[in-house]
Amino acid sequence: MRVAILGAGAMGAALTIPYSEKNQVILWGTEYDTDILDKLKRGEDHPRIGTKVNAEEILFPDEIERALDSDIILIGVSTEGVMSIFKKIENMIDSQILITIAKGFIEKNGILTIPEAIWHEREDLRDRVVAVTGPSIAKEVALKLPTHVTYSSISEKTLDVIKNTLATHFYRIETSKDIIGCEVGSALKNVYSIAISWIRGIESRRNVTMNNLKGIIVSMALREISQIVTAKGGRWESVYGFTGIGDLIATFRGGRNGMFGELLGKGYDVNSALKELERRGVGVIEGYTNASRAYRLAEELDEKGKIRLEELKLLNGINDVLYHDGNAEEVIDALF
Repeated sequence: MRVAILGAGAMGAALTIPYSEKNQVILWGTEYDTDILDKLKRGEDHPRIGTKVNAEEILFPDEIERALDSDIILIGVSTEGVMSIFKKIENMIDSQILITIAKGFIEKNGILTIPEAIWHEREDLRDRVVAVTGPSIAKEVALKLPTHVTYSSISEKTLDVIKNTLATHFYRIETSKDIIGCEVGSALKNVYSIAISWIRGIESRRNVTMNNLKGIIVSMALREISQIVTAKGGRWESVYGFTGIGDLIATFRGGRNGMFGELLGKGYDVNSALKELERRGVGVIEGYTNASRAYRLAEELDEKGKIRLEELKLLNGINDVLYHDGNAEEVIDALF
């Protein structure tokens, strides 16, 4: 099959490696990717994953129509860019399967998951939208290190096509029809991994080991994520699989949200932490950009009587640190 990846960032580039084992892969870049595309055209390594991509074609922003002449289209940009890319291609999507890899919420008539936002624009795509969740660090995917992720859709037929087409011996795929639960849980794990990583920063600053506290915060995070997932209409079981706990571990141990949380635990304020990560060349911190939406989703569910926001102590603490100048260590102390 012909697979088009829209977005030449770290994950979009990394996925050219497993996808190309069975398929013809096309990598298209946005206007923000042009420097990267120039390097790739010259045969250089991708600067963020440290290896070459495996795409038969590398296309620039004005060549998007060529990319869409594909059987499968993957939108490989951050949450903030998903809908702008979708609007660009909306009228050119016919029978293709559409995959999204961003893990966040969209603000549109309330707080929606990314599939819900796409369905809102094109109801006829409901059976052909697939979401990717689970532990998936881009550099590890690019190096063919063991990866096992979840592809979710409401359509069993679509999932069968995806698994048969994209799974490899090192990039393994499980499927789920709980697309809402997978997407909500995955977006929330980015948010909660920030709080878990505060502890790593506190440990560094105080020169102590706090494994007991890590266990406590992870348990609280999973409990709160499960409450929100089920209130939104998903299945709690999704939280305890690759989508939830698996991705949570990968993110706070090695992801960008974990780096951000660690800096906050070391005493950085939010702006200083974001600037430090920018200096290091780290991409978008999805957990930060989505934490306020996660909080508003919890408010919506509270108003509907499906959850009690006051009981989500860790989410309230995250909101306090990220948006109200709260101190991470003080927030943790106040949890008990």
